[in-house]
Amino acid sequence: MTGKPQIARIGQAAALLAVLLCLSAPAARAAPLDDCAAGRHQYAEVRRVAPTAMEDGEVDYICGVCGKKYTDLLFATDHIWGQWVTERQPNCTQPGASRRTCSRAQPHSESAVIPALGHDYTETVIQPGCDKEGLRTFDCARCGHQYTQRIDPLGQHSFGGWHVEIPAEEGVEGLEVRVCAVCGAEEPRILAALPPRATEPPPTELTTEPLTELTTELTTEPPAEPPAETAAEPPDALPVADIVLVSANVVSLGSFAFVLIPYFLCLAYAKRRRKAIKERDALRKEVDNLYGFK
Repeated sequence: MTGKPQIARIGQAAALLAVLLCLSAPAARAAPLDDCAAGRHQYAEVRRVAPTAMEDGEVDYICGVCGKKYTDLLFATDHIWGQWVTERQPNCTQPGASRRTCSRAQPHSESAVIPALGHDYTETVIQPGCDKEGLRTFDCARCGHQYTQRIDPLGQHSFGGWHVEIPAEEGVEGLEVRVCAVCGAEEPRILAALPPRATEPPPTELTTEPLTELTTELTTEPPAEPPAETAAEPPDALPVADIVLVSANVVSLGSFAFVLIPYFLCLAYAKRRRKAIKERDALRKEVDNLYGFK
């Protein structure tokens, strides 16, 4: 134990001797003093006390130019550390910091770096189509950072067969659709309306009014006297006058039907045609809204 104080005294004497030598050279003092004034001292160690497991040590320094001294503390080697305390929380990209303190006679602490956490991404995918790009989105659950990646289209469509969605009817267009087996895209196609069916004319009803008038007119004329010797007519045969009346009635009804039947047929066809056109326009509008046609 006596050797260490002697060594310390020898070191102090040497440091003082160096200071005296510097002070004894006036020509060389100006520049070092300027350095000291600027904070650039020329320190030299003059005393050291080594730390032990339980006690702190120290080191003394002195400037060889201006004589300024300071002491540096050497902590005991056996620390009594407390718990780590977080001073700055880490995030996805920035590290955090924590510190713990030793409870020796000269309290001191040390710090540690907490590594950055890194992003915690959740992936959301919009699948691509045959002629449309897809999109992959990544969202961080901690900090909200987001980035996206594009997905190339798959290529040409691979359509299956046509199947009828709305069957065509008389005067009304239909609709058929085929579906791509790769992306599920649908392609519509209009079915032509069926032609109108030919309608039979309604049966005509015979009226007896013209026959009555003709019978009245014919009966007013004096009847012709039959020849003296006339063969008896068959009981089922019609009289000549009745035959004439029936023939005239048939001719009159035929002329009436020839004019009116085409007229009513044209009216019925025009009504059905207008209804079919309205239904077709409504169907086209519904298809355009459904598939985005313009």
